[in-house]
Amino acid sequence: MPNVQHSSLTGTDLHEPKGVAAATNNSVYVANGSGSGSWQRRQHIFLAYLEDVSAAETIYVPIPYAGNIIKVQTILEASIGSANSTVTISNSSGSTMGTITVAHSGSAAGDMAYVEPSSDNTMADNDYITVSSDGASTNSAKLRVAIVLERT
Repeated sequence: MPNVQHSSLTGTDLHEPKGVAAATNNSVYVANGSGSGSWQRRQHIFLAYLEDVSAAETIYVPIPYAGNIIKVQTILEASIGSANSTVTISNSSGSTMGTITVAHSGSAAGDMAYVEPSSDNTMADNDYITVSSDGASTNSAKLRVAIVLERT
């Protein structure tokens, strides 16, 4: 039997990666740096922002893929005052996935907070979520939002 280098295989001699038969749909193989790895669900991150977390504002964020929202994280761009601002994350049906409290006491640019929704977080293809601030705080400040979707 000839000694054939794996790197020189072509056409029908090529094969799928190890473990692909047991991998779930929309998963990718992630190496662990030690010569192995595991199959994991694909994740997508969507970025948005509230123009002013201290004003009552709602933004609509398109979600083009089916899956589950597994985390929503925020980062404040300036300090806010007077009161906490509550940010509500909802699906397109208006059901709340969770809330994030943006604290005013000691607030500063770079403050982060997050929520990991466990209900009402399932998205269909070409769906959307809303991110709403109650506007209870003072001092104008942008709030950046990162939404993590795990594809199903």
